[in-house]
Parts: sequence; C-alpha cells; structure tokens
Amino acid sequence: MPPSLPNRHPLHQSRLYAVQSRAKLAALFGLTRVTLHAVLAEERPFSLRATEITRNGKTKARVIQEPRGNLRPIHIVVRKMLTRIEPPEFLFCPVKQRSYVSNAALHVRAKEIRKLDIHAYFPSTPSYRVYWFFHTVMACSPDVAEVLAKLLTVDGHLATGSTVSPILSFFAFYDMWLAIAQIAKEAGCLLSVYMDDIAVSGDIVPDRVIWQIKQQVHSRDLIAHKERRYTGGIGEVTGALIKDGKLQVPNRQLKKTYKTRMALAATNDPAEIVRLSSVLRGLNQQRTQIEG
Repeated sequence: MPPSLPNRHPLHQSRLYAVQSRAKLAALFGLTRVTLHAVLAEERPFSLRATEITRNGKTKARVIQEPRGNLRPIHIVVRKMLTRIEPPEFLFCPVKQRSYVSNAALHVRAKEIRKLDIHAYFPSTPSYRVYWFFHTVMACSPDVAEVLAKLLTVDGHLATGSTVSPILSFFAFYDMWLAIAQIAKEAGCLLSVYMDDIAVSGDIVPDRVIWQIKQQVHSRDLIAHKERRYTGGIGEVTGALIKDGKLQVPNRQLKKTYKTRMALAATNDPAEIVRLSSVLRGLNQQRTQIEG
C-alpha cells in the first residue's frame, strides 16, 4: 500500500469537520454569507447535457449534470477537502497514488475472487445521505449539513458530472463501506473498492460473506448487480486479468490491439491514420501499466 501523502489527515482534522455556522462555511469557500445565500437561491445551478456511452457493444444514453457559475468552485473546494482525508486501505478510487492496476494487484494471489457492482451509483446516492455524512460523521450543525446537501446534489441525488461526486459517494455511505470492510476482515478475505466496483478475495470467499455484503448494500436502498465469481487463481478485476499470480491484459484487449494494427496498415486516410495511431498508443500504454 502506498505511504500516506503529506497533506492527508484524519477525518476529524478536516476543515469541514464540526462547522457550526453558515458564515464559517462561506469563509471556507472564500465567500461572504450573502454570496453563499445567492448561490443557494439560484434556480438552475447545474447544466444538463446528454451523451452516449458505448460499452461491450451496447450504447446507452446518459444525462450529465455539472455545477456551473459560482457553484462549480464550491464543488472543487469540497472535493479537495474530502480527498485530503486519509482513505481506508480498501478504497482505491478516487484516491491519489492508487489506480485500477493497484486495485487488481491486491488480488493476484487469491484462489477465489467475488465481484459486485452498485447500479447507478451517483443517481442512487440521495441528498439525505449527504446530509447524514456531514451531520453525523463530520459533526456539522444540522443547518450547515442541510446547506452542504443542497449545494452538492441536484434533483435529490449526486450530480453525475460533478468533481466532488466520486469521493462524496464514498463518504455518503461511509457506514456501509466500513461495515463491508469488517465483514471481509472477519472472513479472512481481502476487500477492494473502486468507485462502485466491489472485489472480495481469498483462499475461499464464502457465500455468506457475499450475502452479508449484499444485505449492507440493499439496506441503503442501493442495488448490487453484475455478480461474478472467479476460481482457480484466474479472474478479472477493474479491467486487468489475473492469471498465474500476475496481471495481464484481457484477451479482448489483445484482439482490439491486433485489429487496430491491421486497420492502420490497411488505410491511407490521413485522419484515420491519426485516429488509429492514437488508439494504438493508448492500448500499448495500458498494457505497459498492467504488465509493466
């Protein structure tokens, strides 16, 4: 596990801890209380845009909600403050000096790996969980917690395009993640969390462990899905193949690399050459990251 960064600190030493007044909260954002009230009063503080995401050959429409105007820097400030809180060892994203590769590497010696995803994580993280975190865990006053919940959510949930949503989604369910970590520890298993991706591994991962984890997830009105089980020391975690105690790129990526090379060799279109060359560089860089 990477060493603690110099500017990290325990949760209770965060500048957001135990904020009791709107005036102090405004000062943390570099605002006056009047300006903070103006931000709260804005009718459309988030911009909306539609985009399409293609995964495994399937294209889905997605609405991106992004803070704008005076709200945007507030989200940035909160994100910086929350990411300075010392993260637990099992959290790999969003954490500096940890990555999808180090997340997968945690499980290379496991004989069995079990995986779960949380469905629609940001839209399923309600504003009342944000309020709960700031009031119960961070010991802010009810008024300050309510203000933060309003500033950091849209339509009653985390914004899909906000810089603060990745780390805040973790803290909004802080009690759940700590409970899941305890379940894994008591079973003698390793746990890693990469945003909404849960991986548990060990010599054996009992069904009761997965059942208990799913109970924790479902009791917070979240949905656990895409359950996977890998045995025999072979598995895939956050896009990296685990085999023979080492990390490798999956076969589908090797096939994509081969097809990209063939397409590059077959085209004379300058624009297509530039595009395919960029794709190939990205694939090669990813292989280097995973396999070294």
